Amino acid sequence: MRVGSHDVDALIDEVSVNCSCSRTHSVGLKGIEVVNGHAGETVLRLIGENCCAERVAVAVDRVTLGVLGGEVAGALSSSGIEVKLVEVTKADEANVSAVERSLAGTEFAVAVGGGTVIDVCKLASYRSGKPFVSVPTALSHDGISSPVASIWLGDRPYRTSVLAREPMAVVADISVLRGSPRRLAAAGVGDLLAKVTALKDWELGKRYGGEEVCEAAYQLEVMAIKRALEFVRGGLREHEKLLEGLVFSGLAMSLVGSSRPASGSEHLISHYIDGKGKSRALHGEQVALGTVAMALYHSEVNDMWWKEERLGWRRIRRVMEEVGLPVTLAEIGLNEEDGVGAIVNAADIRPERFTVLHMRRPSEQEAMSLLRRTGIC
Repeated sequence: MRVGSHDVDALIDEVSVNCSCSRTHSVGLKGIEVVNGHAGETVLRLIGENCCAERVAVAVDRVTLGVLGGEVAGALSSSGIEVKLVEVTKADEANVSAVERSLAGTEFAVAVGGGTVIDVCKLASYRSGKPFVSVPTALSHDGISSPVASIWLGDRPYRTSVLAREPMAVVADISVLRGSPRRLAAAGVGDLLAKVTALKDWELGKRYGGEEVCEAAYQLEVMAIKRALEFVRGGLREHEKLLEGLVFSGLAMSLVGSSRPASGSEHLISHYIDGKGKSRALHGEQVALGTVAMALYHSEVNDMWWKEERLGWRRIRRVMEEVGLPVTLAEIGLNEEDGVGAIVNAADIRPERFTVLHMRRPSEQEAMSLLRRTGIC
């Protein structure tokens, strides 16, 4: 059971040493397999090691079917396993239900794709009680190994984070991940940069809302941030670093059973933007922009803000520029009014999740100042 050079169980034990929270620190993830080709054979072996599956549902989208889904399905079929191939088109209830129907009569599921495919499969797997293997085709999000799915539910104008099933294992074909578009890896960096503000929002939840902060999960997220910065310093060539960071974040969510360690005010801003339907940004791009604004806001109103300069808004913005993330609202199709509205109203998205926006709700003038001073607009 390895994540790069790390044993999963040993890693959890390591970060749990100084943790005084009330939780039992264990995760359902059995291991991470980093391979260079032969992902289908690896998936087949993992399934065989854990159950005697005769029928397996494989979730893909139109792109990932050709990238890696066909190889995985072919490896399973050639071994005599009946494969039910199901195409995912959107992270919504209809697609979750479609995958859930495909899981009927099967013993296992495999999700081959990005955030949408994996989120849909993990929720369908959770509802059906079937285990699944996560096979990411890009490193754009931290849902690769988490037990949380971001889904469009009903007529809500934004995605909702819901508890789902973490994968039994992750199979990461490094040759495929290295060949994915640079923009997707940059979005993965953006998603990890968001932990800079998410962790401080969590601390505010403890101070003002009596929440329990799990130190083990907290340290995993700190490690995730470090891996993202190492990936950037390495010129975006060491994809194993980014993979580790995203997996660490997923494990943090597994430890507490929610997205709390990984999602704060910056994610609420992104959800609000999603609801308006105007942005052309990826999730990681949006939350990174929100992180810059919220990092400045935290530094001014939160006396528990980071002391390290490398975690300040200016450094975050420079990292975003280095990797090619958008650093202005105009780059993602939004204007100043959109940004101000998101900052002022984001707290209403999840009133129960305390953040700096709940501690001190900014006025429109303050929101405009944040955007202008950070150069976001």
